Amino acid sequence: MVRLPDAEFEIMQAIWACGGKSVPTLTLSEKLKKERKAQTVLTLLARLEGKGVVSSEKVGKERIWTALISEEEYLSFEAKNIVKKMYHGSLHGLVNAFYDGEKLSEDDASALMAWIDQKTGKEGNR
Repeated sequence: MVRLPDAEFEIMQAIWACGGKSVPTLTLSEKLKKERKAQTVLTLLARLEGKGVVSSEKVGKERIWTALISEEEYLSFEAKNIVKKMYHGSLHGLVNAFYDGEKLSEDDASALMAWIDQKTGKEGNR
């Protein structure tokens, strides 16, 4: 998987918002009308197809687009890259950046502990 520039990511968000499958070019152009011109949308879609992130099929006069990766897959990929790049692979460093100097709520602390227990195989031991 490759990192998507912001403009391409916006196109992917529009595709995912439409269900990720069988999205006509016209629908995407209308959804992005305020942000992007139709030709720009087509150019970005062609780039995404070249990267293997979407596929297209010609149906009559319309081109139909399908996401080949889910939003969850892409966001997970990006999050892992941020941890690797910005925090040298340290999840602790990332979490610390969010809460440095701030009090962690009881709900957040409980949720984090439950997540840690699940990931380390210690579920139900607290």
